[in-house]
Amino acid sequence: MTYLGEALVRRLDEVQSPLVSNYDLFVHLWQLHESGDVKYLRSEHPSRDTFSRTRTLLKQEGLLRRDKDYHSLWRVTSVSDVPADDAVCIADPFCYISHLSAMQRYGLTNRRPEALFLTRPLDAVVRQKLKERREEDFGEVLHDSEVYVEKLTAVRHPEHVRGRPVSILASKFFGSWRQVRASRARIGSVGQTFLDMLEAPERCGGMRHVLEAWEEHAKTYLEEIIRQVSDAPKAIYKVRAGYILSERLGIEDQRVLEWKSFAQRGGSRLLDPDRPYLDRYSEEWMISINV
Repeated sequence: MTYLGEALVRRLDEVQSPLVSNYDLFVHLWQLHESGDVKYLRSEHPSRDTFSRTRTLLKQEGLLRRDKDYHSLWRVTSVSDVPADDAVCIADPFCYISHLSAMQRYGLTNRRPEALFLTRPLDAVVRQKLKERREEDFGEVLHDSEVYVEKLTAVRHPEHVRGRPVSILASKFFGSWRQVRASRARIGSVGQTFLDMLEAPERCGGMRHVLEAWEEHAKTYLEEIIRQVSDAPKAIYKVRAGYILSERLGIEDQRVLEWKSFAQRGGSRLLDPDRPYLDRYSEEWMISINV
């Protein structure tokens, strides 16, 4: 193995990521060239041929192989594999665990969903983020036609990851998330998880189950809920949350009561966005209680 190949293997062992993309490998090679710690380099930056030869060498040595689920990514065989929750977040740096999967992690449900629910930005947003990352990594070099820089493309999630079905929501309103301790996984914040229940109850066990979760846990997480709902992009979320907190749970909080200003008389707003209108109504919040 060449000195460059050995240095790349050490770098991958240090990073301890079981999944890497072609772009990740190229960035590591680029940084190794810039470090000046690798012997017998013939150029200032890695060429396309250098990149291809080094990657092929690692494949031949059994140090890289195509991932069984993400065929566009490489498994680093010296690093232990991870469960689906971690794998999806390593493969896609912009997604986070959400909806019923997040509810389970926070103890907001006793259900154990077979599918792993994820939220990610719209494709156009992802493309912009990838463009920004490439510019941040390489800057003005991108405009030099003599210098090769590997392409950076969005990952496509397969239907199953590590044996689990994956259900993805691409959202225009990308929510708040946090890193899971001692893990590569990211999860929607607890306030975001309560907001997700109002936006897409069908991904959270249905509106009846959502109401059960709110009735059992909303008082515990009231501050997080109020903060998240107050910043929510759509008025209907404030109306749904306000109805549940004030009318169903009897919570008297001025911040919640102020959401009444978002109620609209004469409209056809629904508590459950997935079910038809019912002539059962909250006069205070001007919303059909169609559950």
